[in-house]
Amino acid sequence: MEPTDIRREILWNIPGWAQTLMYALCLVALVVAIHGFRRRWRAWSAGLPTGEFPTMSAVLGRWWRHAILQARLWRVPMAGWSHAGIFWGFIVLFIGTCIVAVEDYGGWITGREPFLLYGWFYLVVSAALEVFGLAFIAGLIVALLRRRVDAKWRPLSRPIDYAVLWLLLIIALTGFVTEGVRIAGAAGGPDGIAFEKCSFVGWWLAAPLAGSDPNALRLAHLVLWIVHMVLSMGFIAALPYCKLRHLVITPLHVALTNPQRPGALAGVSLEEVEATERYGASSIGDFTSQQLRSFDACTECARCQNVCPAYATDKPLSPMQVVLDISRMAGWTTAAEGEDFKPRLHGDAITPEVLWSCTSCAACVQECPVMIDQLGAIIDMRRALVGEGEIRGSAQNALRSVGASGNPWGLPAEERMEWAADLSVPTLESEPQPEILFWVGCAGSFDRRSQKVSRAVVKILQHAGVRFAVLGKGECCTGDPARRLGDEFTFQEMANANIETLNAAGVERIVATCPHCFNSLKNEYPEYGGQYTVVHHSQLIAELLVAGALKLVPQGAGQKRTVVYHDACYLGRQNGEYDAPRRALAAAGLEVREPEAARERGFCCGAGGGRMWMEEDIGSRVNEERWRQLTESSPDRVAVACPFCMTMMRDAAAAKEDEVEVEDVAEVIASRLIDG
Repeated sequence: MEPTDIRREILWNIPGWAQTLMYALCLVALVVAIHGFRRRWRAWSAGLPTGEFPTMSAVLGRWWRHAILQARLWRVPMAGWSHAGIFWGFIVLFIGTCIVAVEDYGGWITGREPFLLYGWFYLVVSAALEVFGLAFIAGLIVALLRRRVDAKWRPLSRPIDYAVLWLLLIIALTGFVTEGVRIAGAAGGPDGIAFEKCSFVGWWLAAPLAGSDPNALRLAHLVLWIVHMVLSMGFIAALPYCKLRHLVITPLHVALTNPQRPGALAGVSLEEVEATERYGASSIGDFTSQQLRSFDACTECARCQNVCPAYATDKPLSPMQVVLDISRMAGWTTAAEGEDFKPRLHGDAITPEVLWSCTSCAACVQECPVMIDQLGAIIDMRRALVGEGEIRGSAQNALRSVGASGNPWGLPAEERMEWAADLSVPTLESEPQPEILFWVGCAGSFDRRSQKVSRAVVKILQHAGVRFAVLGKGECCTGDPARRLGDEFTFQEMANANIETLNAAGVERIVATCPHCFNSLKNEYPEYGGQYTVVHHSQLIAELLVAGALKLVPQGAGQKRTVVYHDACYLGRQNGEYDAPRRALAAAGLEVREPEAARERGFCCGAGGGRMWMEEDIGSRVNEERWRQLTESSPDRVAVACPFCMTMMRDAAAAKEDEVEVEDVAEVIASRLIDG
């Protein structure tokens, strides 16, 4: 057999009228799809400029890692396998369709048939299409089954989700069946075209049809081909109008976005607010074009919703729904262009209760497979609420206290050193050039329980012979609560005051016990001229242990106690430190147990995002849910590394009348130091 004999007739058994119908529907589908994507593009263009364009190497790197390899999807292995089958199956089947089109049009233009699709190339392409077509179907079936199981990582199971999957599955199945009928009907049956065995699925489907009436086979083939074609054109037309649009928009978004660690929120300048009379996001045009594009990239996988502590405790917040509401409103605004239609985000789409439910834990940002910054959008909208005076109660009092007294408790600066009244704690006046500045923080200075942690840190530093000092009365709140609540300018006032003090003293290295202070000093102060080496006290303890500077009482035989460690969001997820606290606890002779939600998927204590100073009167309490998770393994104690977590876990223990002790990592280590 000559290589040119190993080929198939393009559009076999398809009459001219059916071909005309295909091209007409294709044109309609493309016009409808292009119109939809043009509307999305216009919606993005309504946003604010995004700043510098990322470098080409960064664009290609993110595109390869997150669009092609889809690295984040594999955090849920079953979802990764399912989506890989669907994605690569779709890509290869699309490429196969393009090859068939090239063969058809190339032969028509050049008059040379076969043009491309013949011989060994035809055999390889046919086999590859069978393999990836099966992978496509398998991925779709797994995706459908996952929506039927009762599991934490189950995706959404709405009618539209089933409809999309069934549409793709029917397109794939009709394609295979059409192929089988073609093989059975062409050249008098399968025996006449034995090389079609490379299309093994079609060949297998054709076998039972051998000997059937040729006219019946031709009619069945034509009907199946039309159904397959019409559904495929419907798929193209529907792309920009439902969740399927992520097939086009997500690769564009992940390539062009410039992700920031969620602990470093973007600032707002007073000059910009004065020039634009815009503070925060109260309408669609207040987001950047990059943000609006990211909202359209949402795959509606619900991973952000699944890990949200507010959603898990029956608050009105769903990060996914926030993104979808903004995306939908952007579509409305674009559709009504030229009319007096300027819907507001607050009230028309997203209520204040939704925004104030956020703990700023950034679990949604961490989990999102397409790199959407839900937290940044929520903070932008909170800023608008603050600008409009839509913040009341204890949170408003905390903001006022930060601005007036330099701390959320509203206590005078003169009391900042009372925790150290009986300790020899040097200030910068007595130790002007310390190795390290101990940033005590507001909780460590004023909260009675957290004061014990400050004293434990001093004991550790003194035991290790570290030359340290504190700012004393010169220290004030880093501004973290204000920024997370949406009061950007109180944050900047605090930041500039602290930076002026620190720079004047020539401070280079800082240790902080509060992850919120640690995060602000490390990630947000550099924007305002505060460049320091900042470590968390658990990191410093681990460092001193490795150096042999801390001598601990050896654990007695049979005395090993168990501890479960709670990951603080602003230390772990937002700054990537998970191991230092665990190493310190293990060095103290404790058996460290892990809760189900740990490390990158740790569950928030409920105090972040300014909620430390807000009443929790909707749904169940976040801290009590976290306490339930931590105590499932019946540990002897719960360890924390954050004053906010300390408060929330102790409150939860009291509410549950649980006697499990809550201690900071520093207290555990300080209690085991060998005196002298």
